[in-house]
Amino acid sequence: MTTPSLMRIAGFRRLSRVVSHAAASSSSSSPPPPSSRRVAPPSHLAPRATQRHHHHRHHLAAAAGPPGHRRRRHGGARATADADPGVANPGLDAANLCIRGVSVEGDDVRAVLANAGLSPTQVDAVTTSHPDLETYDLAREVVPRVNYLRFLHDNDRLGGESVADAIARQPHSLERRFHLVHECEDYAVVNKPWCVRLDTPRGWKDAAGNPLNRFTPKYPGDLSVEDWLEERYPGWDTVRFVHQLDNATSGVLVAASNKRAAGRAAKLFRERAARKAYIALVFGHPREDEWTCDAKLGRDPSDPKGFKERVVVDGEEEGVEGKASETRFKVLQRGTFALRGKHEGADVSKVLVTPITGRRHQIRVHLAHGGYPIVGDAAYSEDKDTFRTFLHAHALTLPFDAKDGGTKTFTAPEPPSFAAAIL
Repeated sequence: MTTPSLMRIAGFRRLSRVVSHAAASSSSSSPPPPSSRRVAPPSHLAPRATQRHHHHRHHLAAAAGPPGHRRRRHGGARATADADPGVANPGLDAANLCIRGVSVEGDDVRAVLANAGLSPTQVDAVTTSHPDLETYDLAREVVPRVNYLRFLHDNDRLGGESVADAIARQPHSLERRFHLVHECEDYAVVNKPWCVRLDTPRGWKDAAGNPLNRFTPKYPGDLSVEDWLEERYPGWDTVRFVHQLDNATSGVLVAASNKRAAGRAAKLFRERAARKAYIALVFGHPREDEWTCDAKLGRDPSDPKGFKERVVVDGEEEGVEGKASETRFKVLQRGTFALRGKHEGADVSKVLVTPITGRRHQIRVHLAHGGYPIVGDAAYSEDKDTFRTFLHAHALTLPFDAKDGGTKTFTAPEPPSFAAAIL
């Protein structure tokens, strides 16, 4: 494995200190004193076993053209001012945000919850334990998330639990805010909600082998990040994501308004100059305060869908070679899991994660390999009870040249659910 330069190591340590302070300041308990030595993943634990609505999209589908075609938009001014990261969708009304077809039953969040089947006692408990819910936009945020839970229930993916009971048990399952972290002529930086797709990649096919067009909504109010950005920036010819985030992961996501800007930012990722920091909530209490995992990764042949990755040990299988991967971890907080459910009271830890390489599912596999799978990660842990995968892209630093504005660091605040999940 190639050793990073001293300059890059120093840069990651600076980012680690900044993010550690920001993340720790939001926690009710102080992080343990850091240990600076490099260690292998904990060996005392064995790897855990793994186990828009149609009419709303009609006008977009008609304009989209054949599969792979990227429609071009014209007109409209590009925004140039920084946005307040605490304001969701500033300046936009509900009718313009890909939520046609959303039926809001009730004048406030309590009425919406009652219409979702919650009893008055459950409504009181939910609004008390999740007070931010009262500030959420009903049509943009609350109702679409309720519809998402209904979709899961109708497809037997709530474990037999009703939508009302799922919300009452884990109220933060209603989190669904698109925050604009930064905007300028060339870029928009979004705090992506969990379980929101970027878009369906071009070239994908369905089970019958038919080409898939763009993102296909599964319930009223469902939308991709691309949909949200296209509605917000009609002057962009197309949305160009300069990096990726898993559907289940929330946090910082950068999109470019033009080809030159996209190429400039993507180059930083290819050259591993972009510095990323994540926050994860994991099962267990790591023995070390800091450690590094450099296990190689490759596709998991036991997964018929080709979705999962695994750790590959050179020489164990003929003709199989893993890809070099490296992730650094630092414990921010140790505690117990506070959300109601099968894992309530379990040992959990909040961890700052710094990926050096950018392999598919790298963070998730490295943590599971070390014996500390991410809470809610149904693919790489035994947890199918928690409402979300607790992995959040917290900070991203892009070292642009001085002529392009110099180094920029973007941060997405830790979601309220993270603080609520650990005691």
